[in-house]
Amino acid sequence: MIFLSIINLIRKERMNDPVWFDKYSIIRPLGKGGSGEVFLAKHIKLASLCAIKRIHKGNPLHEQLLKEAVILKSLSHPCIPVIYDFEEDAEHSYIIEQYMEGTLLKEFIRQEGRPNERLVLSIGISICDLFLYLYSLDSPLLYLDLNPGNIILNNTKVKLIDFGACVYKEKAEERKFSQGTKGFFAPELKNGVPDEKSDIYAIGALLYYIVMGGIPSKTGTFLPDTAAGRLYSAGLLSTIQKASRYYSVFRYSHVAGLKKKLLEQNRKIKGGNVVSGESLKVAIAGAQSRIGVTHLALLLTNYLNSKGVKCLYRENNPSGHLKAILDRQGARLQADGIWHLRGSFFLPYSKLATVPQTDSFRITIYDYGVDFLEEEFTKADVRLLVSGAKDWETESMESLSGKLLLNFLSGKQYRDFCKEEKNRRNYRQYYRIPYEPDPFSEDLSREMKDFLEELLEKE
Repeated sequence: MIFLSIINLIRKERMNDPVWFDKYSIIRPLGKGGSGEVFLAKHIKLASLCAIKRIHKGNPLHEQLLKEAVILKSLSHPCIPVIYDFEEDAEHSYIIEQYMEGTLLKEFIRQEGRPNERLVLSIGISICDLFLYLYSLDSPLLYLDLNPGNIILNNTKVKLIDFGACVYKEKAEERKFSQGTKGFFAPELKNGVPDEKSDIYAIGALLYYIVMGGIPSKTGTFLPDTAAGRLYSAGLLSTIQKASRYYSVFRYSHVAGLKKKLLEQNRKIKGGNVVSGESLKVAIAGAQSRIGVTHLALLLTNYLNSKGVKCLYRENNPSGHLKAILDRQGARLQADGIWHLRGSFFLPYSKLATVPQTDSFRITIYDYGVDFLEEEFTKADVRLLVSGAKDWETESMESLSGKLLLNFLSGKQYRDFCKEEKNRRNYRQYYRIPYEPDPFSEDLSREMKDFLEELLEKE
């Protein structure tokens, strides 16, 4: 008994030691669970914050922590923590990793209650994107432990932490870890082999938690209460229900399919409009002349107006291209100073000090052409950069924030380009502009419609 008391005293003193490994100053605990404890610390010499995860070597989940360290070392994504170091002593192992600022989702829900539908959809879409990144690796990963304690919200940005339950897809049948967090793991994890649909179930369960404020009492059961029925659309609720089906065969086939459904729902909320409430400013610029900026701006303007979203094309460059196109197409200048053509609205470039009122437009698309002020361009809510696939073209756009769109590429050329970029460890996402010769076409392909609608998602 005396010996055990001495050991416990030593452990307590070590825990209260303000400096670990002669370089990390412990600030405060961040959390504690079955897989160990997490502390906020500061590197003494670098004065930078980090998170230290500690687990006892006798813990059954100790092997899981070691695997997490190996997995984190192979990842490179702005919303996934970077591993800095690994330490151990006689009793514990420690992972030192990037501190992700923000609020845990479970704390956010506890403090703020049920969020609005736009935020629910934003969280769901962001998680889908993170999982799609994990699946795109040379050795694809299944996450398998999505829960409110593993997600950090920083404004509307979603960050994913705790990769201890991850497994490589090709080795999923060898999985030896725990099932996951109660209420959020797929039923097949009890005695079956996990796959992508297991992660889909977890996304559905997490979204259920967000809209209901708690987990279902029975796995695979989704019964929205009256408040959820009033706060959220039937489309969102049915999407959550399908994602969290008990039997995997009835869920979405792939995470990409679930993401597409959430994107569709995001466009439908608020009376069928693409965005709700506020107006949206979309800026489009190009790496060089004749790369397709005006063509894309026309496509997007006409498509949005055809969907009932009042959208204005505003020419922000002195090329004069828009006026020439409007004259050729037979557009009419209205008394309000706005040009009308086939149900769409246009405002050519002008040096006049007085310009027409544009406050009534839900979305304004600015065609910046090639020569533009970066400071002005970056103020837009959505920034689109049109480029070819040559190195000098993409490099000219790399310093700008926004979605990089590649024009005049076939599907194969696009896949080859993305593969080459991945080999360079460039994790910026590129989009391919589908081919459509007529920007005024009333019969766009499904591929083009999906592409145009996805462009409006804020970065």
